[in-house]
Amino acid sequence: MPQPTKPRPGVFALRARPAADTELEWFFNRAEGEMGMRSTYLLTLSRHRTYALELSPEDAAEAAHAYRQIRGWLLAIGDSDAGVLQCAYETRGWPTPLFDELGRLTGVVVRLACALDPWPPQRAQQQAIEQARAEELSAQCTTCRGFSFGPLVRLRREAERRFALASHAYAVVRGHRPCVVRAS
Repeated sequence: MPQPTKPRPGVFALRARPAADTELEWFFNRAEGEMGMRSTYLLTLSRHRTYALELSPEDAAEAAHAYRQIRGWLLAIGDSDAGVLQCAYETRGWPTPLFDELGRLTGVVVRLACALDPWPPQRAQQQAIEQARAEELSAQCTTCRGFSFGPLVRLRREAERRFALASHAYAVVRGHRPCVVRAS
């Protein structure tokens, strides 16, 4: 008797739910700042700021609680799914033509394109490899517009599949709870 397979997410699950989208964008890009871990770079811009540099202890505690909750949900899903979500939500300086073409999937497509490259242990070197590959993909995207995106089409399809599965895994773990991040 064949083993029952895990149901695949439907078309409706191809994008993150609004609460999950907000939480993941916040977690990968703004959490540290809202927990009071501001960089010295922000301090140098203090005379130009339009936001309060001081956090109340209550705001920092609320942000730390949200961070722990989201981190727990990410740890509850597979490492591969959590990595896909990080690639999708972490803000990076991707080439504009590539980002315009792929949007949220840009980081996932770039990481998939790097799959066969030697992968150094240092994050800065990994990011340099990713940026170089992103530049190559951007050139292909611009050069092949109107004809065929060749490998970019296959990478995009695989990125869509992985993003859908990762978003679904996160949604299942977090359940139907309200968003844990305060709207800013």
